[in-house]
Amino acid sequence: MVFSSTMYAQRPAGTHHPAGIPDNYVITPFGYFHPSCVIGLAKGDTQIDNGHTIQHKDGSFTGIPACGYPRYSPKGEKIAPDGTQQNIPQNTPSIGHAWIEDYSVTTNTSFGILAATWTVPQTPLSNDDQILYLFPGLCVYGCSSADPQETILQPVLGWNDPYARLGPVWSIASWNCCYDGNNVYSQAVPVNPGDTILGTIQSTCGAGTLSCSTWNIKTYDETTGGSTSLDSTPSYGQTFNWAFAGVLEVYNIAQCSDYPPNGQISFSGVYLTDNGFNQISNPGWTLDPYYPGMTPQCGYGGQTEATQIALDYSPNPQALAPAYTSSTTSGPSGCGNSAFGYNNPCYETYTASVSVAQGENLYINGTFVGGTTYNYSNTENWGTGQCAQFGDQGEFCWGYANPGPLNAYATESGYSESSIVNIY
Repeated sequence: MVFSSTMYAQRPAGTHHPAGIPDNYVITPFGYFHPSCVIGLAKGDTQIDNGHTIQHKDGSFTGIPACGYPRYSPKGEKIAPDGTQQNIPQNTPSIGHAWIEDYSVTTNTSFGILAATWTVPQTPLSNDDQILYLFPGLCVYGCSSADPQETILQPVLGWNDPYARLGPVWSIASWNCCYDGNNVYSQAVPVNPGDTILGTIQSTCGAGTLSCSTWNIKTYDETTGGSTSLDSTPSYGQTFNWAFAGVLEVYNIAQCSDYPPNGQISFSGVYLTDNGFNQISNPGWTLDPYYPGMTPQCGYGGQTEATQIALDYSPNPQALAPAYTSSTTSGPSGCGNSAFGYNNPCYETYTASVSVAQGENLYINGTFVGGTTYNYSNTENWGTGQCAQFGDQGEFCWGYANPGPLNAYATESGYSESSIVNIY
């Protein structure tokens, strides 16, 4: 028998996917797969035989053959069953896919436990059939959807997850993807905005095991008591030395309001151990930004502490930053002889012209100014400054009028505040 998730309702790739992906392919947290290669485990099912067989709760067995179909990376790159990348599509949507940002850390050995807690966000502000995934994870350093012999372990919170069979709601599931081209996941459980989610990934081996053969991936709703897990799921011989405290992954983001209004997802109580189960008190999480050059830009970024990370996303795009031109003009010298061999100018004039796009509001030094253009001029008069005698070296004079500060930013209805432009 060949077991597949065709008994579950699946989300087809849809109209927003990169060009060239077959219509019958389905979206997963690791790219686009043929439906027969997405394996759903029922409650009580476990994988044995290094992941090649499912042992069902009733004691029966089902084999899992290697996927015989190509798959597509989240960017739309076609990957043959042997992992060969066959083509890179041109002009594909820049934000129709995949990982936006994460915080990660590596080790020279391997990790033993990763756990994190996060809160289910509110419902996204708009509906473009988008899919959102938020999760911590473990894999081998450099793991890639293009390598059929690598996998990643993930306790996942998803919005509009096609495998939840629930439509546009939040749900949780545990995933092991994508050895032999197959994507294995546990039964999805619906959750509610505001619920607290705990995700854990734990080695089943004794302390000090470098490459444990099986792992437990559990995803809990601590508010309702709901849970879903992959127990004793195989590592396929992988050494998990790359840990992710939190990841933001998306599909079909057409506008920034496709994100929840919270503006940020925070993974707290992040607990990471080495393979001896000794807690790493300060892992040194590093932001991996994949968002530069993507459209739309939605205020991405993040913050980190030893046991907490936050991933930013804005439901409103940033307003365009003000543009400006500036110049500095020096007056004639001779207003005070310098003790250091040169004459001070009598004055210096600083000018700038600052402008914003039509419909934007311009703020100068934090104060709103009307119109789309602001002209600035300030003269620093050295001739009326202060002077001091430096013995037989002469007199040194200096001014005390400053050319700034001068900074500007813009706001616009429906957009978040622009970045601040420092001019003087």
